[in-house]
Amino acid sequence: RLTGQQQEINSLMQRKSAVDEENARLKNEFRNLNRKFKDKSQELKDTEECAQKKEGQNRLVIKNLEKENKGLNICCADLLSDLEKLRKQDALWKKEKSGNDARIK
Repeated sequence: RLTGQQQEINSLMQRKSAVDEENARLKNEFRNLNRKFKDKSQELKDTEECAQKKEGQNRLVIKNLEKENKGLNICCADLLSDLEKLRKQDALWKKEKSGNDARIK
């Protein structure tokens, strides 16, 4: 009877040892997964910060381009106005020249 109990104790000790090893392996795996999770979380945070920074830079670039475009539109409008004035002046000079040419003949 004592031998049977001793064998049962030995069997239980082996099972406990196997469970302890499995627990140690699972703890190590959990620790590795937790570390990877923290690394990925930091990577995501860094990526989000970078994206926000780029978005801010893009907004600034767009604002500056819109300002520059507005200035160019004003410049183009002024140039078109000047061109129209020059065309009218050219037409007037041609008319005057034609009149002068007619008087000369």
